[in-house]
Amino acid sequence: MNGPTLAEIADQAGVSQATVSRVLNDKPGVSDSTRQCVLTALDVLGYQRPMHLKPVTAGLVGLIVPELTNPIFASHAQAIETLLAKEGYATAVCTQAPGGMREDDYIRVLRSRQVSGIVVISGSHADTTADMAIYRELVDVGLPLVLVNGYAP
Repeated sequence: MNGPTLAEIADQAGVSQATVSRVLNDKPGVSDSTRQCVLTALDVLGYQRPMHLKPVTAGLVGLIVPELTNPIFASHAQAIETLLAKEGYATAVCTQAPGGMREDDYIRVLRSRQVSGIVVISGSHADTTADMAIYRELVDVGLPLVLVNGYAP
């Protein structure tokens, strides 16, 4: 085995080596909480999980937020990421820091990565005078889009 030994993983997880072996070989007889402890120990110790133990995701969802220094945006981002993870989605958080990429640029990048959907918090849609063409284009191509905290005609 490359990396930590069964004994090191067992010690980190607080379980027996036999339990680690059962988890690594995807055998029954291990509670979900114990299995999660072993998987966490693998990650902490830098063990490369076998393919059958890697998390499966349903896809990637882009999350565009103005910033994360404002606690409300950070809180929204965390809640959305948690909900998406429960549904099997990974989240790519895109922040619009001053001098960085703009919302339109992020949308183009996310589309090129073939995301499963995009969530925009307080984006251009929050400006009643902004051009909504980019959002209409996403809807027209059938890409799921969620706009949070904005204006809707």
